[in-house]
Amino acid sequence: MKSRSFLLPLTLTACAVAALTSHAEIRKWTSKAGTSLEAEMTGVDVAARTISLKKTDGSVITIPIDALTDADRDFAAAEWKKMQSAPAGAPAAPASAPAAAPKAATKGALPAPTGAPAPPRPALTITPVKGFKVPAAADYLRGVQKTRPRLIHAAAGWEYLKGQASSNPVAGKMLENLKAGGEKVLEAPELTRIFGEMRSTVTPGSKALFRMATLGALNFVDGDPRWKERGVRELIAITDPTVFTNWYVDEPEVLADFLIAASLGYDYFRDGLNEQQATAVRTYMVEKGIGALAAHLEGEPMPESARGRAPGTSASKAPAKGAAKKADGPEQPDVEHMAGAAALILAAICLADEEPSAAKTAVDAAAKMFGAGMQMFAPAGIWPEGMEAGETVLDYAIMVMQTLKANSGSDFGFSLLEGIPQAGLARVHLVGPTNQLFNYGDTNSTALSRAWVSTWLAGAHGNMGTKALTAGTAPGADTAHLNLAGHFMYFNPHAAGDGTPDSLDYTSPGALVAAHRTGWDKDALYIAVKGGDNSFVHNQLDLGAFVLDAGGTRWGIELGEESDRAPGFTSTDRNKRYELYVEGTAGQNTLWMEGNQEFDAKAAVVMAHSTPALAMSVIDLGKAYSKPAKDALRGVMITRGDKPQVLVQDEIGVKNNTHVVWTMHTRAEVSADGKKAVLTDKGRTLHATLLSPAQASFSVGEPPEPTNEQMKKLTGIRVLKVDLGTTKGDHTIAVAFALDEAPAEAPVKPIAEWAPKR
Repeated sequence: MKSRSFLLPLTLTACAVAALTSHAEIRKWTSKAGTSLEAEMTGVDVAARTISLKKTDGSVITIPIDALTDADRDFAAAEWKKMQSAPAGAPAAPASAPAAAPKAATKGALPAPTGAPAPPRPALTITPVKGFKVPAAADYLRGVQKTRPRLIHAAAGWEYLKGQASSNPVAGKMLENLKAGGEKVLEAPELTRIFGEMRSTVTPGSKALFRMATLGALNFVDGDPRWKERGVRELIAITDPTVFTNWYVDEPEVLADFLIAASLGYDYFRDGLNEQQATAVRTYMVEKGIGALAAHLEGEPMPESARGRAPGTSASKAPAKGAAKKADGPEQPDVEHMAGAAALILAAICLADEEPSAAKTAVDAAAKMFGAGMQMFAPAGIWPEGMEAGETVLDYAIMVMQTLKANSGSDFGFSLLEGIPQAGLARVHLVGPTNQLFNYGDTNSTALSRAWVSTWLAGAHGNMGTKALTAGTAPGADTAHLNLAGHFMYFNPHAAGDGTPDSLDYTSPGALVAAHRTGWDKDALYIAVKGGDNSFVHNQLDLGAFVLDAGGTRWGIELGEESDRAPGFTSTDRNKRYELYVEGTAGQNTLWMEGNQEFDAKAAVVMAHSTPALAMSVIDLGKAYSKPAKDALRGVMITRGDKPQVLVQDEIGVKNNTHVVWTMHTRAEVSADGKKAVLTDKGRTLHATLLSPAQASFSVGEPPEPTNEQMKKLTGIRVLKVDLGTTKGDHTIAVAFALDEAPAEAPVKPIAEWAPKR
């Protein structure tokens, strides 16, 4: 696998890379087994106790520190000290972006750390997607340890965390809170089956995952025998066919959570099971977990054994719900696919020695899907289905990457694959000054909910700008997913300190999303805009949509989700779903051209520019409107300084007579008078000025009333509109926004002239 240094646009720092790599040297490294190689040290994973070595051919490998000779371990420790003391550098943009990101723009633009700063970010050698070799199925099983534990952490990893809990006050307090949460689990009954559809993220499967992770961490770090005793009981309960006939085989994420929970439980508490119990647990995992998830990923009928049917009952001949049909060929993985693939890989590593055939079945079904999905974060750390979906995928993927490192010292380069290091940066920039997420996509969430993902990303790539990790509070017995256990298991010095963002802007050519702000204070002006990929069946038709923050208020909002269970909705015919206002183009802050955007359209940033005075991004929406328009561009520009403002400008070439409407949804009160509009909310006012076209004016409307049970009533929502009526030809729609006073008016400049010529 070839690797190259990759300058992340407006993200990771070029100067820091140079400073660190200048201290490294190509030298001979020798293992305790006597093998050697020529390489330079490029990084350290403290929690996993591994180092990254760049060989003379440019490839990067990761090896356990404990596998080295004492002399090489001492040398690695000295190099790590140099890395930690190296100064952070200034951000740089690639050749495709005209200028470097600003270190500061206006007063208070970049936040000063409120506590101890995080260590300087390490040097990273990013592997571009085009140069990445996806691991084969068999690769996942080659390095599996013969001893337990082996999932997420091996024994050395748990010892490291035990040391952190003793020496670091935050880690120590976190362990106290985790123990308090563990006590609540001890007081609660074991999980039992709940009937009905699993419509939220808090399910029996996600609860089981939390319990197994919590009890396992406490077992290895605290050592009280009660944790193991309860862990064994919980494991037996969730694999008891009289309690759980199956693991909700028609709900792939719930099923995946159960299989991961059982895998953790079996790995962590195997020595607490007798052989009869161990055999029963493995049998259930293989039949109800591996068999069912493999059917989902491969588009096969659900096995009778996975459903727990009575003897003689025939299995369905239809593919498993949510599965890809084989005739369709390889498809883009979605959240459910990635959850299933991760669960299968973890189960395979758990059972590799005792159930080798089932382990092979699991990785054969998962490897290709997992590898394809990991590449979809490129180039800028954004999952195509949205930030909430991307966070879910990362949560599952991190468990796999951490487990691979714990076993062989290498995660096959996934953690340095283009898009994965940038994901931490996206999590910083796509949360606005109002502390609300740019929640595009089919979601009602306004915040990221799996903060332990940021904890791991900081440890893997350095802290991109998140606040220092706190000890949290004691979780309850019905908590879902890793939660506090995740923070503790991934605890690292980078997450324990305050990070400082390098730039006010997040943008680069090819990216799916761009974000710009005037500062990091709560009153800052902020705009985020998206391209994306409409071909994902769960995505909304929202290419070009934006959100807008100013003065502590989110003025331009996302409407959330309605339902992907609309009457007639299937993965091959989405027409019914996109009749729903919130799911179709009409319910987005974008252009509506007499109907929905194209179902298979894609859009990305085609131009990005940033200086201390202003920043801009341009998205090509031509494919979204390919039928009514010959071309379509959306540009956003933010002007910093004493009188900051935002400009949203659209340039469209309409082919034939078509009704065109520009829209922005808001919770504010809105009054419109010709080319001026005033939005009022919480005592603040946002002024909008329509700069172009000359004959157009603002109007104010409301979302439509629900016409069926699937549509939600949008109470308190107004729609600011620029309605061009039925028109054709070339048009420029330019709307400027400023807080508390009307934005300065200036001649409208074509988007092609926005960035200075080089």
